[in-house]
Amino acid sequence: MSMSKVRIITDSNAFLPPDVVKKYGIAVIPHRIKVGGSFFEEDADFSTEELFEKMHEAQSLGISRLPEVQAPNLNAFLDIFHASGEGEQIVCVHTSSSLSPMWATARKAAEMLRGRFTIRVIDSQSISFGLGLLVRMAAEAAEAGAPVNEVARVVNGAIPHLYFASFSESLHYLERSAALGSSQSLLGTMLGIKAMLMMEDGQLMTQEKVQTREEVLDKLTEFVTEFAVVQELGIFEHSYDGHRTELISRLREALPKTPIHKVPYPPSLAVYLGPNTMGVLVYEGTF
Repeated sequence: MSMSKVRIITDSNAFLPPDVVKKYGIAVIPHRIKVGGSFFEEDADFSTEELFEKMHEAQSLGISRLPEVQAPNLNAFLDIFHASGEGEQIVCVHTSSSLSPMWATARKAAEMLRGRFTIRVIDSQSISFGLGLLVRMAAEAAEAGAPVNEVARVVNGAIPHLYFASFSESLHYLERSAALGSSQSLLGTMLGIKAMLMMEDGQLMTQEKVQTREEVLDKLTEFVTEFAVVQELGIFEHSYDGHRTELISRLREALPKTPIHKVPYPPSLAVYLGPNTMGVLVYEGTF
């Protein structure tokens, strides 16, 4: 009896073109975003602009809490696993567990089905474009007939080669996501400071601070061009459109062979970085 191919599951933070999702039959589980007292599903209908609008509405009602990223309940995962059919092999690759409860919820659901399904749940320690690349690698390996452990090995081997750097102007968001002290955040906001964030083991860390958008451009250019090899690159932004265009033209000159992708800024990332931001995700390749 031939084994059916491994099924790939991820969440809505992943940057995946619709044709890739369709081609490989990838299941994408939407995050739930809580704003004020309301919940929204992260899908094509709920944009980051809408997230910020809903936040302003909540603030005008006196609700100052930052929005939250949530996973659907356990049953949603169990239903998706069951849809695969008994004995199926599944690999789930999710948003960094420090920024989303998806990985933890998927693991819990997988534990409940132990023995009936072979499920590997992987913490990507990444987001957006990086997460999407890992999912695509998993899907390509599965399509080529790799068994579940081999698919997981491919993904785990690529994780250390993904790098993230961004600048955010919305420092009060970083009090929660990057452990920035509230007095630093208040002072930084008054001085118009933009904080540089990097990701270490899936956690956002503040690195340095700059004052102008020109410096943001310089620092991100420097960050990317310091890699010996850049295999792929994704750039996201909010209210930095002209600066992103400038960054892309600088990087195309420095890295003429590297595919550079403009990637959307998903609500489940905007919850942590806030408005007025620009960032890059680098895959440095494994050769």
